[in-house]
This record gives sequence, C-alpha cells and structure tokens, in this order.
Amino acid sequence: MLFKSVVTSVLKSVQNWLLLGEITNRFNNAALAWSLMMNSIFTEENLLAFTMAARYSSFSKAAEELGLTTSAISYTIKRMETGLDVVLFVRNTRSIELTESGFYFYRKATDLLNDFHAIKRGIDTISQGIEARVRICINQLLYTPRHTARLLQVLKKQFPTCQITVTTEVYNGVWDSIINNQANIAIGAPDTLLDGGGIDYTEIGAIRWVFAIAPEHPLAFTPEPIAESQLRLYPNIMVEDTAHTINKKVGWLLHGQEAILVPDFNTKCQCQILGEGIGFLPEYMARDAVEDGLLVTRRINNPRQDSRMLLATQHAATGQVTRWIKQEFGPQGVLTGIYNDLLWRA
Repeated sequence: MLFKSVVTSVLKSVQNWLLLGEITNRFNNAALAWSLMMNSIFTEENLLAFTMAARYSSFSKAAEELGLTTSAISYTIKRMETGLDVVLFVRNTRSIELTESGFYFYRKATDLLNDFHAIKRGIDTISQGIEARVRICINQLLYTPRHTARLLQVLKKQFPTCQITVTTEVYNGVWDSIINNQANIAIGAPDTLLDGGGIDYTEIGAIRWVFAIAPEHPLAFTPEPIAESQLRLYPNIMVEDTAHTINKKVGWLLHGQEAILVPDFNTKCQCQILGEGIGFLPEYMARDAVEDGLLVTRRINNPRQDSRMLLATQHAATGQVTRWIKQEFGPQGVLTGIYNDLLWRA
C-alpha cells in the first residue's frame, strides 16, 4: 500500500509538472506573439502612415504624400488599432479625427520617428569620421557668453549632427578636465605641460594682464612703479583654481598678502571696480572699464607676465570635428577670428 501511495504521488507530481510546463509554453508563445505584433506595429513605415493621416486628417492625403493607396493607409491604421486594442481615429464621411488615445499615440509616434531619423543621421556621420559627441572645456579667461555662442554657432553649422558640450574651468582645472577624460578638447589650457603624454597641444595666443584698481583707491595716488610693500597692505581679489586631482595654480599673490577668493573673473573685475581689492585683470576685460573711468591701470614692480594659452586635444581624438577645430585656430582661421579680441598674438 505504501508503495502504491508513493507511485500515485509521483505520478501526480509529474502530471502537475507537465501541466505547468504546458502553461508556461503557452504563456511564452503568447508573449512572443504579442512582442512580434508590437514590433510589426512600431515600424517606421507604419508610424509615418499614422502621423501623416493625423496631420492631414485624411487617409487619402496621407496616401498621396507617401505615394501609397488610400486602402493601404486605411489597412495599416486598422492593423495598428487591432494590435493596440484602441480606436485611434473617429471616422466621418469626409474626414477623420484623432481620439484622445490617438492624440497621445500621435505625440509618442512623432518622438519615435524623430529618434529613427536621429539614429540614422548619427550612424551616417560616425561612418564619415564625424564624432557623435565632443566635449569642450574652455579656460574661464577665454569664456564669455558671446564668444561661446559664436563658437557653438559655427560648430553646429559645420557639424549639425555632433552633440557639443561646453564646460569652463580655471587655470589647471582645464588640464584636470582633459587628462581625466571629462573633455576631448581644451581651449585655453595654461602654458604648463603636464607629464604623462597622450595630449597634443598648440599655442593659440596669450592673455595680457594689467594691474587695475578703482580710481579712488589709495594706490591710485601712489607714485609708480608701486612697491610690493605698498601692495601688501590691500587684499588681492583672486579666482581660485578649479583643479581637483592636480596641483592648483596661484595667479598672482604676494607673500603675506590677504586673498579674497571669488568664483570668476567677472566677479573679480566688479570687486576691483568697487575698490574692495586689487589685482591683475585680463587687458580685454579691463579695457571698457578703463575707458568708462571705472578703473585705472598702474605700473608695479615685477608685473604679471603674459599667460600663454594652448589648444589641447586628447591624442586619440582624431575625428573631423577635432581636426577642424585645430585647423581653424591656425592663422586666418575662423576660430582665431572669433577669439581675436581676447588673445594677443606676437
């Protein structure tokens, strides 16, 4: 009896297992069929037929636009409605109108078509050697909204499919960005060649500095050249280096002098206009303030030397966008022209 009971239990377990397997197979087959049906719905051709019909509120006009028959458009829409189990259009005798579900699907279908076209363009451009994405780090000394907008304008005109990202860093933060693969190209890397290789660079000009202070500042009435002992009496407005993994660079600071740290050179300039401190400013930045009488320039002992600016690229970056940027920073280049009023060339 015990043996018979065990056999019966085993047989029932096998039967249940077979039944479960059959259910699982049926479920998998149904899921596969549903997946295939969805894939057949979301083709570029079907989405084009639907969006054209929705745009013109007419199957016949959509057919004319796509070079198909009206019945082909109508059949496609019907298949989509069956697969989605919704009504996409309310059909009248003379026109069609999107339902609420149809309007939602129209927005999503339009997004999908845009994605289709973007992918195709991306594949085409990559095959031509044009980078899909370029990350540019600009030294804050060369960053202004106007110059950066002009840079982006010419790049997008030349390479419309390339996604361009622009960041800005201060001093060695520019090197930090490129050696840590946060940027492919650095515009205005400071004249400090780092060890390790893997980076190509070329000089694109220099930043000239002027010692600038408010007209009412006490140092404005001090005989020139102003001695360091006099300069130390007043705080220096400084922009802090943004490097994280390499040594920070100090632009200009005397031993024992108080430093006021600010996030950018525009803030530094405004602080000096208000007489809150002293320091060197890029000549191009101080130019207008001097002409307007907001700043005056003075000679000091041991003035700050010009800062050479480099165009640096990762050695492995050999795409068309990178090559074009390097070319256009050469003599008579488009990018040289854009930055001509910021950079001094010998």
